[in-house]
Amino acid sequence: MTEIEKSQEIQNSLEKPKFDLDTFKSIYYWANAKPDTQIKIFKDRKKIELSDIYDLKERVDKKLKTHKIETYIVSLNFILTEGNIKEYSSWEEFGRENWDTINHRIESINLTWDLTFSIPNFALPQRHTMKVRIGNAIPPKDMFQIIFTSDEPSELLESQAEGLVKVDFINQVLANELIYIVSNWQEGLIKTAEPKAMIRFLERREKYIHYSILYFIPLVFVLLSYIYHELLYKNFNHSEELNLLSIQKVAIIFIALYGFGVLLAKYLSSWFGNKIDKFKRENGIIISKGDRNYIEEVQRKNQSILNQISTRVIISIITTVILIGIKFLISNLISSF
Repeated sequence: MTEIEKSQEIQNSLEKPKFDLDTFKSIYYWANAKPDTQIKIFKDRKKIELSDIYDLKERVDKKLKTHKIETYIVSLNFILTEGNIKEYSSWEEFGRENWDTINHRIESINLTWDLTFSIPNFALPQRHTMKVRIGNAIPPKDMFQIIFTSDEPSELLESQAEGLVKVDFINQVLANELIYIVSNWQEGLIKTAEPKAMIRFLERREKYIHYSILYFIPLVFVLLSYIYHELLYKNFNHSEELNLLSIQKVAIIFIALYGFGVLLAKYLSSWFGNKIDKFKRENGIIISKGDRNYIEEVQRKNQSILNQISTRVIISIITTVILIGIKFLISNLISSF
């Protein structure tokens, strides 16, 4: 064999094997590389009961029967209140659970399908995973921590979502089919009940309520200082001549009442803000006994907070009217003698 032929043989042996893109992705995925991912985010909060979870599995199973499945694993993860977590490695284990005996409330549900398919023209079975999350959206007040700690924009969107479906795939067609099934299932769920109109108003106008209290109450005290200052001078024969002493008296009264009004306004604004923040909403999950108890608790606590706010507003208005009315009552009594 000539040197040229040997060189050509070595070159041929070093040539990279030819794979089509899908086969390469399959091998790469099996080697624990990051697969392609498709995510569908759900923004609406929906009611979900135990029967809805079974319905989703039936829909997925029906679709999977049209494909040649090599492996099929379903695992479930339930995050409950007070740091409790329930994990089920198989659907059979989940089916044996008696949720009527669980007093904790479910905060989020995570379902995972780990699948491998035999697809024509592929030497290896194709692995796909689908994850469905319901509940556990991050509250707006915790968004800043996510913004500053995460480098992935998708993580911020996922954390704000009321639910999502995420598919790691090799074959795009299968991914689209699974995404469609879950999306169609989620659209068919019933939306959670909206809070009362007054609660929605207070939550949406919280900023305006805050500034209204901060500016209005000090002005009320300024008005009261003027009303009673005029009463003292007119009915008790105090001198109204403009001099240093009278200016000092007016300034002291004004500053004292205005300062007290500012302090009272800050207290009431903080009190209203805390009460509005304590309004609760149903998370839509109604599976355990704790979930059903929580719905009643939300309604009871929200009504209690509304009653407290209404009482405080009524008392404030009545007190202001009385203070203003007392001035005119005293004036009339004095003028009658």
